[in-house]
Amino acid sequence: MKTKTENPLPKTLPGTDCAQMVKCGKPTCKCARGELHGPYYYHFVRQDRVLVKRYIRATAVEQTRSACADWRFREKHRREASKISVRRLIKLLNLLKESEAQLAGIRKRNSNG
Repeated sequence: MKTKTENPLPKTLPGTDCAQMVKCGKPTCKCARGELHGPYYYHFVRQDRVLVKRYIRATAVEQTRSACADWRFREKHRREASKISVRRLIKLLNLLKESEAQLAGIRKRNSNG
């Protein structure tokens, strides 16, 4: 099957890849005796609380693995940056509250004096 682009996989990809051995279901097959087929590679990702499983072609396993690792790396750093931003916002909010309290005290002294 031809695709419009030579590289249809994204550079970053949420989820993970996993190798699985499978049964074909034919009663006379070797897998019915326990010798499973594979390994076959699948990409797993959660979408709206549902675990989605997609087959990965053998030629795309390394690329998928790399894209998933890149996504995890970027996501880790995004979360760390978000935590830092939240801490900074909390500090600024506390400074603002302190400044408002000081301003209210100054206004009260000026209105009494």
